[in-house]
Amino acid sequence: MGKVCVIIGDDDYLVSEAAKKIVGDGTGLELIDSNLSSNEDLRLKDIRLVEESYKTPPFFDPVKVTWWKNVKFLPGSRAASADEGEGEGASKAASEAVKAALQRFADLVAKGGMPENQSLLITGPSLLQTSVFAKTLAKVAEMVYFAKPKGTAAQREAADRAMARAGEMGLKFSARAIERFIAKVGQDTRSIYSELEKMLAFKNGPGAVSEDDIDAISSPGAGVEPVAWQVTDAISMRDAKKCIAAVHSFGEEQKTAILLVTVIEKLFRQMVEMKDAQMRGKLDQATKGMPGWSVRKLEASLSRWRLNELRAARMRFMTLRERIVSGGADAIDLMMIEIARTCGAPGRGGR
Repeated sequence: MGKVCVIIGDDDYLVSEAAKKIVGDGTGLELIDSNLSSNEDLRLKDIRLVEESYKTPPFFDPVKVTWWKNVKFLPGSRAASADEGEGEGASKAASEAVKAALQRFADLVAKGGMPENQSLLITGPSLLQTSVFAKTLAKVAEMVYFAKPKGTAAQREAADRAMARAGEMGLKFSARAIERFIAKVGQDTRSIYSELEKMLAFKNGPGAVSEDDIDAISSPGAGVEPVAWQVTDAISMRDAKKCIAAVHSFGEEQKTAILLVTVIEKLFRQMVEMKDAQMRGKLDQATKGMPGWSVRKLEASLSRWRLNELRAARMRFMTLRERIVSGGADAIDLMMIEIARTCGAPGRGGR
């Protein structure tokens, strides 16, 4: 019987690299890509195409590989939120018709029957290992799951991958620099490797990478929200000019202003808690588990604010959000004024 393999993981690069070992040089490859299949009709069509390819043995090629990739509606896949839409990347929960079609296909594959020179490859971001679908395929398939670590373990694993690839390229990161790099770029392998290539070009060859280099050239990778870096970093350091420039880069629609004001208000709420902890001598306890670079950055920003200033700033942005939501026509302008006012020179006893 031919080979059946299921590779699951939300790190696209790791999944693709594992898939390449089965696809080989691409001879006899038939590809069904479900990346944009976000509704029932498209998903049922993809299942039919995969089944037809699976049932059709190779004729003119010495081998055949049916690769069903980016299957985001396998059992256990995350359901899309109400505002996620149905564009690229949407992963709405599978309908009952799709679930039934998936199981019928799994039952078909479990019966076997592929010739020795044919392979079936299924890849996707998630699959519930205890589902009937997964258990059915596991009878005949090699099941590969890339486990996703969480918290500091995920950061360490991403940092290890980055350091290994950087070493191959001749780039050298200090412990502080690699923490900063991962926090900014994210933990997605493809993003990490892409940003390292960009850093190599920026440095004009091998060499040491500083935190200033990272701030100058590195960009948020897949799944990293740029708002947190471009706006909150600047406002926490009382850099009104840099913050206003960052706000402009996000456009001037009212919904953008609402989003940014909400993010800023949350920032000040967190800073109030941290400043209070610092004044009570309990900052170490409050920052337990945070990356070292993040704690150092927090301490630098807290040194620029008094507790009463942070409380007043939070109140200003809470009030501003209510005003904007109610239909303020000059939402962005109002926010710019508030940013300039809030980030003014620290009061007596501030920095």
